[in-house]
Amino acid sequence: MSKVTLLAVAVLFASLGLSGCGGGGAVETGGETVAPSTPTGLTASAVSPSQINLNWSASTDNVAVMGYRIYRGGTLLITLGNVTFYQNAGLAASTTYSYTVQAIDAAGNSSAQSTAAILTTPAMLDATAPSTPTGLAANAVSASQINFRWSASTDNVAVTGYQVYRGGTLLITLGNVTTYQNTGLTASTTYAYFVRALDAAGNVSAQSSSASATTQTVADTAAPSIPAGLTATATSSSQINLSWTAATDNVGVTGYNVYRGGIQVATLGAVTTFQNTGLPASTNYSYTVRAFDAAGNASGQSTAANVTTLATPDTTAPSTPAGLTTSAISPSQINLSWSASTDNVAVTGYRVYRGGTLLITLGNVTTYHNAGLTASTTYSYTVQAIDAAGNASGQSTAANATTPATPDTTAPSTPAGLTANVISASQINLSWSASTDNVAVTGYRVYRNGVFLTTLGNVTAYQNTGLSASTTYSYNVDAIDAAGNASGVSTAASATTQAPNTTAILAWDTVTATNLSGYRVYYGTAPGAYIQASGQGIAVGNVTTYTATGLSRGTRYYFAVTAFDTSNNESTYSNEVFKDVP
Repeated sequence: MSKVTLLAVAVLFASLGLSGCGGGGAVETGGETVAPSTPTGLTASAVSPSQINLNWSASTDNVAVMGYRIYRGGTLLITLGNVTFYQNAGLAASTTYSYTVQAIDAAGNSSAQSTAAILTTPAMLDATAPSTPTGLAANAVSASQINFRWSASTDNVAVTGYQVYRGGTLLITLGNVTTYQNTGLTASTTYAYFVRALDAAGNVSAQSSSASATTQTVADTAAPSIPAGLTATATSSSQINLSWTAATDNVGVTGYNVYRGGIQVATLGAVTTFQNTGLPASTNYSYTVRAFDAAGNASGQSTAANVTTLATPDTTAPSTPAGLTTSAISPSQINLSWSASTDNVAVTGYRVYRGGTLLITLGNVTTYHNAGLTASTTYSYTVQAIDAAGNASGQSTAANATTPATPDTTAPSTPAGLTANVISASQINLSWSASTDNVAVTGYRVYRNGVFLTTLGNVTAYQNTGLSASTTYSYNVDAIDAAGNASGVSTAASATTQAPNTTAILAWDTVTATNLSGYRVYYGTAPGAYIQASGQGIAVGNVTTYTATGLSRGTRYYFAVTAFDTSNNESTYSNEVFKDVP
């Protein structure tokens, strides 16, 4: 049972002539020191270029939240009453602001500052239209297309695009460009255009001067025939010569496009040969050719011709491999890695040496896993690069590694002697005998009612607090070692927590007075408001302790004591104390 101690502050009526003896100690007074909760859900909304509105969720307090402090950029901006919104006016446009909120109560306790809300005010409204586009010119490039361009407009903020009109009707809205290709037109037809500029605010300029153009007559649409007989001949390690049979066309072939590996590498006139120079040796290439005419019609690509440039004798060794590293990942395996070597032609592989002896020859990779090794043994490796011509680099700098010892797979012994000892209504203490292990026990795991509760170090006791009163709990323990091996689970130990305490023990200092008869105890559930009226307290005789029983759980009780003499003269109340009954 808990014990509440009263200070000896008994003040008696003057007629009693009572005087206190013995010093009084400081006790629970019930002062308010609890800060409100931190405000949450802070949001910021820019409602104009000069105003940001704030909103947040209300904080809570054990007594009452009295208001909020608003901080902007870490500096106190304003202190408000108990509201959850604020309008911050008079701000600058296009400016970023950061806000936090802090709750306060009447006692001066303040919460932590909330998470920051950051927002940028919008820019000032734009009401100025761009300048009128100038220099509009139209050019008919085919029977179905007219291209036109104009000079860029200017704006107080920025031009974002242009509206193109054809025959007085809006044709298309473009981005911030000054050219447009109007396709899908009718041959031999005149079209008139004008352009207007616009900005992001929707402001539109006046229309430009008109520009007209007439589409061309129907053009040549017949493509030349596909070139045939394409041949490719490697004349050196850096040159391939092509030749083909001339294509035919309804008007006339004007040239050829040459493709290598599907990518165009040359545009020729009306010739049927091409020399492709500057190529690397010993490399295979695939070529095709297509014909085109003056109208831009192009044939399909020819059948491909493949050829390989001649080889150049290779006498240059690859560079020595660098950055060799070793990593022992198990008692029987070491992994190697290194940086790739370079070569004038190409690196084709690597030789791995262990202890100076060739271990394996690999392809063009930069890693190797050496398995089948002996535990707790040191190995030294080097690597050498090779190319297709048989040239070999020097061996790399050696890298050493030692395989680890064979891992521990033996579990500790099962803990024995587990006992559970009830300490209070909310605490049970456990103890058990230490387990043993082939290496070392590093800790224990505690289970409550079959569910994992906590992991401890190498100790043999545990205090389980925060439990429910009058409740039975069952515990088990297992042991673990550094390798992660776990013992079996111990035999269970059970215990039931004590019943909740619903009493309060009062104690006070003795009062010395003539004709002292005894003491009366007063208590209630509000400060200064007692169940018993003055003179009707619980008379406890001439003693200095009293146990109040039968108190209600979940209730705070306030207590005071008076002294009275044989004439029933009674002192004023002592200092007041309280107790929370769980």
